[in-house]
Amino acid sequence: MIEGIHTSLFEANNNKQLSGNNLSYPVDDTTFKVSFEAAKELLAVTNAAEETTTQLTYDFMTGKNDNIHELMIAQEKSSILLQFTMQVRNKIVEAYDEIMRIPV
Repeated sequence: MIEGIHTSLFEANNNKQLSGNNLSYPVDDTTFKVSFEAAKELLAVTNAAEETTTQLTYDFMTGKNDNIHELMIAQEKSSILLQFTMQVRNKIVEAYDEIMRIPV
């Protein structure tokens, strides 16, 4: 039994771990990497929608395109994506603030 505990402690020390207050929390680099990539993808999609909307608006105002339906759909899509991106940002800031309030 003692050997089993010693082995598990040895394995825990070899794994990346964040410890504090006698508790251990495994640190997983891939989770952060996946989350960061998802955030980058969200920003890229939002930016592309904004650029498309800007171009469609310019084309409509200059008379190159008279499809108001396409313009309105693009504007709504862009607006919804921007609102969603801001909500994600707010949740990230809220989580960061909560982590910073944790006593060390």
